[in-house]
Amino acid sequence: MVSNVTGLATANVTEKVPVILRNIESYLGFIHFQNVYYNAIAVFFVFIAIAFVVRFIFTKFLYKLVKGTKTDIDDIIIDTAKGPILFLIIILGIFFSARILKIDNLMFNHSFYTIMSFLIFWLFFKVILITIHGLREGIGKKSVKLFDNKVFPFFERGLKLFLGVIYLFVIFKIWKIDITPLLAGAGVAGLAMAFAAQDTISNVFGGLSLFGDKAYEIGDFIIVDDQHRGEVMDIGLRSTKLRTRDDVLIVVPNSIMANSKVINESGIHPKLRVRIDIDVAYGSDLDKVEKVLMKLADESDYVEKKPEPRIRFRAFKDFSVGLQLLFWIKKPVYKGRFTSNMIKDIHKTFFKENIEFPFPTQDVYIKHMPKPK
Repeated sequence: MVSNVTGLATANVTEKVPVILRNIESYLGFIHFQNVYYNAIAVFFVFIAIAFVVRFIFTKFLYKLVKGTKTDIDDIIIDTAKGPILFLIIILGIFFSARILKIDNLMFNHSFYTIMSFLIFWLFFKVILITIHGLREGIGKKSVKLFDNKVFPFFERGLKLFLGVIYLFVIFKIWKIDITPLLAGAGVAGLAMAFAAQDTISNVFGGLSLFGDKAYEIGDFIIVDDQHRGEVMDIGLRSTKLRTRDDVLIVVPNSIMANSKVINESGIHPKLRVRIDIDVAYGSDLDKVEKVLMKLADESDYVEKKPEPRIRFRAFKDFSVGLQLLFWIKKPVYKGRFTSNMIKDIHKTFFKENIEFPFPTQDVYIKHMPKPK
């Protein structure tokens, strides 16, 4: 399949393009000065003028033409295509000027074809990505399985890799590099590389297993082995990148992620339940404690009303009665901030309501022993 695609691409570059260039060169025959340098400069300025005309068309016509459409995809495509097309026109001016000056050898032609093919491939690649991203935003990430946050990063990287391989084959064809010996030695080289890159291969397979399990996606808050908690910033073929609440980037190889315990705090829905442990003195009115805490949670603007907050008395401790306040917050990212806010609110409210926080106490009994007779 790749050979068919690359064959079609190289046919357009190495066969059709020279014919098109010869036709353009024939149209430039009207420029004729006695001095070849004047001819070269005149041809270059003709292409500069063409670039200005194309820029005017983009600015005055194409931008206005796509401005009234319902989607932004065409606007982004036009804005992206403008630069490479103008640059390609300038490169054409340099090419034809150089030919007039008899700078016409294989090195020069191959370099020109390389630059031109790069611009065409880059533009083609950007248009495909813009279109896919636009469709993903328009249709919805959940409507099409390919656009799901768990699937799309792998699809996007696979597409980039596929197009990169095609462009590499095109470059080989342009420079007349025979890849048959490379393919013949690929078996031995591949075996050697497999031993040298065992970790990389295990990471790639780990990434594929994560893709199959769909344990997390970009934007989720996860905890890895009860040690690292952070937001998933990127899921690559080799590693997963996490950003902690300290704005520290952690790169975890996928082979480790695939064999670690991962807690996804955003897995079922974006809300997160926060647990705050509280101790009150044994002499406290527990009904009053429960009532005060429920009122505090209900009046807090950062506490979600559904599911409702809960109070659970957990244990009789050495110096206190242990309980938990459980409430839900909107997103896991707010866990630290809202936990801090709630602790301050509880502290202030308990002092206001004369609810006692216990302190460790110890009673010491001194027994007087009778004097021996």
